[in-house]
Amino acid sequence: MRRSVFSLLAVVLITTAAFGQNSGIGVGLSTDGLSAKYWMGGSNAVAVTWNLGTAIAADYLFDKADMLKLTDNTTPIYYGAGIILGTHKGVNDDLEKTTEFDIRVRGVIGVGYYLSGYPVDIFIESTPSFKLLGGGGLGFGGNLGLRYFF
Repeated sequence: MRRSVFSLLAVVLITTAAFGQNSGIGVGLSTDGLSAKYWMGGSNAVAVTWNLGTAIAADYLFDKADMLKLTDNTTPIYYGAGIILGTHKGVNDDLEKTTEFDIRVRGVIGVGYYLSGYPVDIFIESTPSFKLLGGGGLGFGGNLGLRYFF
C-alpha cells in the first residue's frame, strides 16, 4: 500500500514538472513532509501536504497579499480550512495492536514570503485541527517550508 501511494505521488510530481509550466503549481518540502500548492485564481489556492507516511492534508486557502507589508517583496497572509486523512497505531479492548483510520478537519493561518526574481516561496503556518473519526479531540500543529513554482 505504502509503495503504491508513493508511486502515485511520484507520477503526479513528474507530470506536474513536465506539464505544469506557467500553471501556478508549487512543489516543495516542509517540516510536515512534501508540500504542493496549486493556484486556482488570483487569491485562491489548494494546498496538499503529505507526511511521507501516515497522513495527507488538503486545504482550500484564501490569500491576502496586501495585509502585511514587511519588505518590497510580496508577503501575503493566508487562511483557510481543510481535511486530514490518516492512520494511527492503537490498542483495542483486547489489548491487541491495531491501525485505525483518522479524519480531522483543520484550519490554516499562515504567512508566505515570495523571493524576488525566483519562483520560490517560504511559508510558516499554524494548523489547529479537530478529530472527527478515530477518537475525538483538538490538535495543534504548525508547518514551515519552501516551495518552487513551475
